[in-house]
Amino acid sequence: MTAADSLRAYWRARSRKERQAAWIAGAALLSVLLYLLLLGPGLAAREQLAARLPVLRAQLDDMQQQAKEFSALRKTLGDATRRADLKALLQTAAARTSFVDAVERLDADGSDKAIMRAAPVAFDDWLAWVENLQREYGVRLSTCRISTLDQPGLVRIEATFTVGQASAAKIPR
Repeated sequence: MTAADSLRAYWRARSRKERQAAWIAGAALLSVLLYLLLLGPGLAAREQLAARLPVLRAQLDDMQQQAKEFSALRKTLGDATRRADLKALLQTAAARTSFVDAVERLDADGSDKAIMRAAPVAFDDWLAWVENLQREYGVRLSTCRISTLDQPGLVRIEATFTVGQASAAKIPR
């Protein structure tokens, strides 16, 4: 006799009232288990999220306000850079780099354009410097010619910088 057969025999041996009571107890037990395993944790998570929602909304409002301020500051910075002498700005920025002595030429071509030639320059330092100019001062690399030198990592740079609208860097071939 298998376990299933013995269970069926046990069930048939019970009276109708005992079977009804067992069904009711099983349904009650199933209801309690469903609440403990599914509904309870869901309700608790809902309460936690409801408590966090005002904080998250306040953070969102703060970030949106900061984005507006950032845009206004970036516009102000761009206007200030346009009013400033681009050549002087580039000279000052280059003076803080490792390749300050490598700058061969830095000429202004109007108030919003400057041409720079430098060699030998560490390529990684050059990229970091240009990225900083773009981020901090709104100065854009308009055109750039990069030539390798005999020493690994060192290059010759011929670049044109502009102020104002972002222009895609063009690398002549």
